[in-house]
Amino acid sequence: MAKQIKDKNSKQHGFTLIEVMIALAIFGVFIVSFMSGQGYNVTDSASLRRELQLKEYAQLKINELLVSPPELKESLTLRPETGKFEENEQFKFEVTYKRFKVPDYEKLKGNEESQEEDASSSLQKKIFETVKKNMEEMVWQIEVTVIDTITDYRHSVSTWLTNEKIEVKLDTL
Repeated sequence: MAKQIKDKNSKQHGFTLIEVMIALAIFGVFIVSFMSGQGYNVTDSASLRRELQLKEYAQLKINELLVSPPELKESLTLRPETGKFEENEQFKFEVTYKRFKVPDYEKLKGNEESQEEDASSSLQKKIFETVKKNMEEMVWQIEVTVIDTITDYRHSVSTWLTNEKIEVKLDTL
């Protein structure tokens, strides 16, 4: 009779304490990894949102300068122009102006030492010097850097401006 009672007890269906603890441990590892992954996603989303805002404000400032460029003069290259955006005081900008520089003709050709010049190379050099002088007067580089004042994240965009007030000068060859 006692054997029959034991057999009935051994046929009970259910989980043992060890099986329940193993299941809880597996579930705990899963929950911790899932929650940490979600935390990283939220952090990355906030960073991406901030980067997109920086890019948007940089493009806005570049477009503003392209539509209505300032008078391009040498004093613009001395220090960056700074300011804040009216729409969002959290972001500030720096605009840097640089003149276009063309390398020396002899360095481009690979002849830094003066050699005998024939008529065609003399003509090429004169044409190059004329183009160089005009390009350096007409073309300017602008770089806009937008800075998030809270996180100090930065985003820079650069483009070229042409000085519409300069006339192309052709020296007599």
